[in-house]
Amino acid sequence: MRPLSKFIIVAVAASLFAISFPSAFQEYQKRLAAEGGIEALRPPAKLVEASAPPPSPPRPGTASLEAGPDGHFRADARLNGRSVPVLVDTGATFVAMNEATARRLGVTLAPSDFRYETETANGRTTVAVATLDRVQVGNVEVRDVEAAVTKGDGLNTVLLGMSFMKKLKRYEVADGRLNLVR
Repeated sequence: MRPLSKFIIVAVAASLFAISFPSAFQEYQKRLAAEGGIEALRPPAKLVEASAPPPSPPRPGTASLEAGPDGHFRADARLNGRSVPVLVDTGATFVAMNEATARRLGVTLAPSDFRYETETANGRTTVAVATLDRVQVGNVEVRDVEAAVTKGDGLNTVLLGMSFMKKLKRYEVADGRLNLVR
């Protein structure tokens, strides 16, 4: 017998076995189920689509900030009643801003007010200390908050430092959020 003929015979036999095997298996499974040997298969339960309830509005005296992609917490705060984007910085002793921002918030400073030397992430600089009437983040409002004001426009981001944070009852980071409680 030629090799090609042997191959064809084996291929036909394998095909017949493959065709008959599923029906033989199904018959065997039915017989076992009838005898109580196996559990009959049941279709899976239908899935019910559900959605989470909408988040509840923040409670008075609380705010929750989501961390940005860089891991920092930012907010649109109200300083002396004006909307200002801020970056939370627990490493900053004071709320910190540049002179132009302070003027926009109604803080008036004389050149002689810039008399305090301080060390910042950008090096040594001279600042003035002012008091903001109120700082509000979400539903958290704090009054009489000290702020460091840098000369010129060097600090282009307002830092929400510890002069604000220490007036809170509590603040904590959990699940990628900074929760503030007054």
